[in-house]
This record gives sequence, structure tokens and C-alpha cells, in this order.
Amino acid sequence: MKNSTKRVIKTIIIGVVAFIIISQSLAPLRPVLGKQDVEIAPKKPTLLSNSDNNYIATAQHIPIGAIVQLEDLNLPRPKVTGIATIPLNFLDSGKALIITATLGKKSGNFLLDTGASTTMITTETIKELGLTGEPIPQELLTYAVAGDECPEMKANLHRLPVLKIDNVRVEKLAGLEFTTTVMPEGLSGVLGMDIFSNFDVEINPQTKELRLLSPTIISTENIKDAIPLKSKLGVMLAEVEINGNGPFIFMLDTGAESIFISQKLASQLKIPAAERQEIRVQGFCGIEMAEYASLAKVKMGNYELTKLETVILSSPVLKLLEVDGILGQNFFNNYQQHWRFNQKNPENFPAEGSLLLNRREIR
Repeated sequence: MKNSTKRVIKTIIIGVVAFIIISQSLAPLRPVLGKQDVEIAPKKPTLLSNSDNNYIATAQHIPIGAIVQLEDLNLPRPKVTGIATIPLNFLDSGKALIITATLGKKSGNFLLDTGASTTMITTETIKELGLTGEPIPQELLTYAVAGDECPEMKANLHRLPVLKIDNVRVEKLAGLEFTTTVMPEGLSGVLGMDIFSNFDVEINPQTKELRLLSPTIISTENIKDAIPLKSKLGVMLAEVEINGNGPFIFMLDTGAESIFISQKLASQLKIPAAERQEIRVQGFCGIEMAEYASLAKVKMGNYELTKLETVILSSPVLKLLEVDGILGQNFFNNYQQHWRFNQKNPENFPAEGSLLLNRREIR
């Protein structure tokens, strides 16, 4: 029987809100994975003592995903030049990472998101820049989201001014604005794989540093430790073992604070009902139930961590990608990371890549 006094309400950012798919006959804008904060009940924060006698601070927001399909758009790929070493910060003292960049004449904070295939900009930033986008006709939007009573989703397509990240310059960048999507406060937008896949990306959570480097080939001595990555819809997937079972297919998402798993995977793992904490989520289109649990072991390649939180939920994003879950920052922030992306496919996204992890500098 579940203990109702041990209800965990977490502030978690999941890096998937909307997928954008373009007709293959046109120059494509592949999927966008953005952000949407939604409210969770009960509203009063509580504290839960875990097995290590530490206290987990709880809060009142958890995001839910939506799928949006767009057709008949014709967009150029961005032109990216330069390399840079950039300071990182944590979003709202959480686990998600943000960088400062300049879009046109406006400086702002942007989420570093390998789970986003395309740049997304907030409505507030669009207004401050004085941009006029192209409304996407409602008949081109189809979506499936959590909950009922969904309002009509509205989206605008923008040709953005030059984006500067230190010495990196991004031109001809297209950005999407979803006027019904709510991002965490203080963000100007989300930067995703349309930008980062042009570089070798090094992330060091310990030193809070991001390096965007010229693409390289992995050295022979590191091949055995490299985690192979496969691309689907513009984001990267890898095999992950959970509690000694698997491998399962997960999307790798630096924009998600936690691990997320499907209801199907939770059943396969036989997570006992007594170890699940029910949470009531106010989603984009109404209320949906989700569950919080702990995973004994999470292993990707030769890298393994224990006792990691996970959220169990139904999401059309997981079904569309045909993945078992999303690997987020409660895993990645334990490692220094070196992401490599191989030659682009016809849609200008990497067909595959590799990831090296190093825990020696993380304490």
C-alpha cells in the first residue's frame, strides 16, 4: 500500500514540448523540442526524507509534452562559424544548464538543450526584438497533448537576427514561437541541435564551462569507451540499462532535469506500487496523473550511477520517437561530457555520433 504522506512533488524540466516535422519534398525544418512549465498539485511545497537521510526540496511545477506537426515550410539551415569557451549556469538552482547569448541587440539566457532539434524563442523576446513572424495556419497544426480541453495552439515562424555566443556566430537561423507555451521565467529561448550539432561540444558541470569546438574524429584509444549515438528526428538516442535490465532506447536530453520513463518500461522493470509516489499534474490540456520513483541502477556504456530519481508518465513524445525514456541531467551532471556528431544526413542533422564521459573532475 502506498504511503500517502510520502508524496514527492519535484520541480523538473523536461526538454520536450513540440515536434516539428516538415514535408520531405522541401528544405526541412526538423523537429523542435521546446519547454512548457505546467502546474502540479498540491500547491504547497513539502519535504521528504530519502534513504540517505537527506531532504529533497519539493515544489509545484512539472512539464508535459505536446506533439505538433507542421508541413509545407521551406527553411534554410543556419550558417555557423567560430569556436568558443562559455560560462554555464544552472537554471533556478536546478540541474538544467543555461548560457548567455545575444540575439540581434538583445542579450539573454538560453537553455542548452540536446533534446531540442530546433531553436525556440519566447514571445517576450520576439516582441522586444520587434520581429514579425509568419503565422502557421491552423490547418497545418495537428497535436496531441496531455489532458483534455485543449485550447487551439498558435505558432509563428521567425527568421531571426544573428545569434552570437561569445565568438560563435549563427546566421540564417529560424526560430519558432509558440504563443501558448510557457517557458521557465528568465529564459529568452532554447538552443538545440540545429546549432550544437555543428560542433564538438564539451560540457563540464563541475567547472560550469561549455566549449564549442571544431568537429574532430574520436581517437583510437577512446573508441572502446565511447557511447554510440543514433539520430532520430534531429535528436540523439542511445542504449541504456536500467536496474540490470535492457538495453532500452533513451533520448539524451541536457534540457531535462530528471530521467523520464514510459509507463510500459516501468511495468517491464516491475517497479513495486509501494515504491511509486503519485503526483497529480495539471498538463497543457488538463489534469494527468504521473508517478515518481527511484531507479537502483542506470548504466549507459561503461558508466553507471545508482539511486536516481525518475518520473513515470505517458507522453506522445516517447511514442513518436519510439523510445523507452529520456535521460536527463540527474545523470549527465555527474560527468564531464564530450559530444561528437558525425556527417550530416540529407536533413542536415547528424545521422549518428558518440559521447565520452569522464567522472574524474566531478565531485
